[in-house]
Amino acid sequence: MVFVETPAQSPDHHGGRRAWRQVLVGHLVMFNSFGLIQSFGIFQPAYEVHLNRTPFAVSWIGSVHIFLVYFIGTFSGRALDAGHYRNMLGVGLMIQLVGLLAASSSETYPMAFAFHGVFQGIGHGLMFCPSVTNTALFFGRKNRMLAMSITGSGAATGGIIFPAIASLTLERLGVEWTLRIFGFVVLGTSLIIFLLARPHDKKIKRRQQTNIERSQEKKSLTLVDWKAFRDPVYALFVVAMFFIFTALWIPFFYIRDFTSSALHIPRTQSLILVLLMNACGIPGRILPALLADRRIGTINTYILILLVMSITILFWPLVMSSPGMYVWACAYGFCAGGTSSFLQAGIASLQDGPDSSSDSGGERTNTRKQGKLGVRIGMAFSIVGFAGLIGGPVGGQLIKAGQGRGEGGQFLYLQLFTGGIMVLGCVILVCARWVATGALWRRV
Repeated sequence: MVFVETPAQSPDHHGGRRAWRQVLVGHLVMFNSFGLIQSFGIFQPAYEVHLNRTPFAVSWIGSVHIFLVYFIGTFSGRALDAGHYRNMLGVGLMIQLVGLLAASSSETYPMAFAFHGVFQGIGHGLMFCPSVTNTALFFGRKNRMLAMSITGSGAATGGIIFPAIASLTLERLGVEWTLRIFGFVVLGTSLIIFLLARPHDKKIKRRQQTNIERSQEKKSLTLVDWKAFRDPVYALFVVAMFFIFTALWIPFFYIRDFTSSALHIPRTQSLILVLLMNACGIPGRILPALLADRRIGTINTYILILLVMSITILFWPLVMSSPGMYVWACAYGFCAGGTSSFLQAGIASLQDGPDSSSDSGGERTNTRKQGKLGVRIGMAFSIVGFAGLIGGPVGGQLIKAGQGRGEGGQFLYLQLFTGGIMVLGCVILVCARWVATGALWRRV
């Protein structure tokens, strides 16, 4: 007879000090990674002057940064499943710190591209997927979405603090010392991360498995789990995420251009809109998480958030005033926070299924799925990375195509494209849920 320890028997599966410490770790990892990514818009004009490069060339530094963070998730997710969690964090933190210090001394475009774009992307990619996945493993359905959303709120926290620092230092001290100050902040948070980070208890998983199952799982740990795409639910979910994340970053990239060109809002005031979008991302992560955990489930909540976000984007062309832009930025920031934080939790929820079986066979099946959770989330991150890589450049070309339509009309193609592919992603996610649960209403 195989002993099975259910999630309710696990001391950390629904919370506890050790589990919530990992939430803090994930929050700080998001602070260091996506907090810096969402601050890149401030460096855009500074790098154009400092490096004497066009906006298109400078934008690739931020785009490659985003791409590498997600793409390396395939490799770092596999490393998490293999038991190298703290190693990934240590190496990633070192690469990030070295990249920031080297970028602060960069006088040429290739150096800035390498150290601000590539080094930061690799360092963050090694930390991002393992930290958020490890956090998910500490929680069952009851509190998982709340924990994941608090973790994801680190991006909004960093997206407020780093731009606030840069707004005070860029003009006075220049790019060099701004990056060095960022480095000191990252060093402080990195020490906390490494002191508190602990992997999920493998002993629980071992007691759930027979010797044959452990041997089969060891053989099945590959860099890419191609069999995952035979699961129509997972395949549809990943396709939906590609369209959703292609659209997600476009407003963050171009909201300052839109407000200055179409609404004639000064660039200093448009910076407040960026901070406001990031700030609204905090309740945008936490409130939907409470709804998901307490009421309707992760996937159902995700569909609701995407529906509201699609409507918000499609209303973008109707914004004609500064007050309206503030309202729109709050609404979009709220929805964007929920959208970005539900990616990994959505896969974890689909791994569980609509209702975990109470018998031991069902428990063992879910355990085998959870053993590949890092790989499957990493694969989704890599696909999302390509979406983030193409979203910004496509948006730039759409703005160029609409230049003959006047100051506000030049953004119409961009706005319709962004809203359209967001709607498409939402529809595909509904199809994934339909395949998973059928026509009946279920919490999933």
